[in-house]
Amino acid sequence: MTRVTRYVLAVMMAAHGLIHLIGFVVPWDMGVVEGFPYDTTVLGGSADLGNLGVRLIGIVWLACAVGFVAVGVGIGRRSSWALPLVASLGALSLTLCVLGLPETAVGIAVNAAILGGVARVARSRAPESVVAPEAQVLR
Repeated sequence: MTRVTRYVLAVMMAAHGLIHLIGFVVPWDMGVVEGFPYDTTVLGGSADLGNLGVRLIGIVWLACAVGFVAVGVGIGRRSSWALPLVASLGALSLTLCVLGLPETAVGIAVNAAILGGVARVARSRAPESVVAPEAQVLR
């Protein structure tokens, strides 16, 4: 990966993290974000978690924000922990986006792309003996 590509990915991961702050700021009543109204329900309104529940989920959004910014730094510095962390954060962020539907629909696509990229990188780094024969054909 070229230095420019690495830095672009690093900035994209950090930016993705900063966007996660919406999920913390709104339920904790720290600000109003157009298109993301305060709501105590999840899954498109099918489950009401109350104020405490959405604030607890808001803390998870905050953790993802911090984590993705850290991943951005890690990618920029070529840290070995960045890839496993982005895989975990991508899965957690995807879950949060499903809970936040319909406002978070774009996040589902973004996280799917992140997880797809992680899978591609992991597959390219795997020794041939661990890659399934049908996956080797795709290489």
